Amino acid sequence: MDKTSEEDRINEMTDTIMKVARGEYSIQIKSSEENDDLDSLAIGINMMIDDIRASVEEVEREQAMSDEKIIELEQSEAATLSILEDMYEIHERLKKTQKKIKQQNIKLKKLNQIKSDFLNVTSHELRTPMSAIKGYIQMIKTQTLGETTKEQKNALNIVLRNINRLDHLIQDILDISRLESETLKLIPEKTNVKTMVEETVETMQSSADLKHITINTVIEDKIPEITVDQERIKQVIINTISNAIKFSPDGSIINVRSKENKDFILVEIQDFGRGIPKDKQKKIFETFYQVDSGMDRKFGGAGLGLAISRGIILAHGGEIWVESIVGKGSIFYFTLPVVGIGEEFKGIDIFGLENGGV
Repeated sequence: MDKTSEEDRINEMTDTIMKVARGEYSIQIKSSEENDDLDSLAIGINMMIDDIRASVEEVEREQAMSDEKIIELEQSEAATLSILEDMYEIHERLKKTQKKIKQQNIKLKKLNQIKSDFLNVTSHELRTPMSAIKGYIQMIKTQTLGETTKEQKNALNIVLRNINRLDHLIQDILDISRLESETLKLIPEKTNVKTMVEETVETMQSSADLKHITINTVIEDKIPEITVDQERIKQVIINTISNAIKFSPDGSIINVRSKENKDFILVEIQDFGRGIPKDKQKKIFETFYQVDSGMDRKFGGAGLGLAISRGIILAHGGEIWVESIVGKGSIFYFTLPVVGIGEEFKGIDIFGLENGGV
């Protein structure tokens, strides 16, 4: 091979290397088919170019992927910032809402206190003139202030019955006020459950006789003595039996049962009256609630007895509920802990009554 030809080939190789340096990776050196050292060099340069091209393409792919990840990260960051902004707005709205709720609660507490104070003061103020009226009527009935005719006596009996109803209503309002203000005081004493229930039933029998209703009692002899406010528990039994008499048909039966049930004394009052719909069985223990206003007004009452009973039982650490089938009757249950409320509760206000429950 002549010198000029070798120079041309060397120049071609040099030129190719310079082009590769400028970024042309698809170029290749043509073989002269001489199979000499220059051809071997050309093959080596071509392989080097292929390696460089492959490396560059790999770098470009990685760069493209990196760019995509950067875009994704930027989008994710933007989404995160948007979520944070939304959360901040929600947080600010919640703070404003909580502030309004707090203000409303303060107002409700004030209104509730005003209501309780009003009920308490009003009922106390009503009792004084009621006592005087009742006393004078009793004196007139017994002819202490002079003789009365038969018609006058009948009229006085009617007045006295209505005064007694009003007196009971005032007492109920007082009890509700004490329960809602958590100032109900219990006077615990050792109590024989059998004696307490039987005495209360005996008290109610005269009311049952007016409708020819028989009250049966089944009390276990082995029931232990418990420490409760006996008069308050009697009040619960009277309220439930009174309701049973009120809504039972003439000539029917009321069953009163009591037994020890593990750590509690269970008392049941069963009637065979009109029953209570399922959706109203919890509501009847709410203040002033009546299942059927029209029908209940016919029988009298303000819907306070069961609410007071619930408050008294809760104050003793027990529970009260009803099971009923419309048209077949109801069973009222309440429990009292065997351990009782303890002497240490004497004269101490009762806490923990649920708002709206009494």
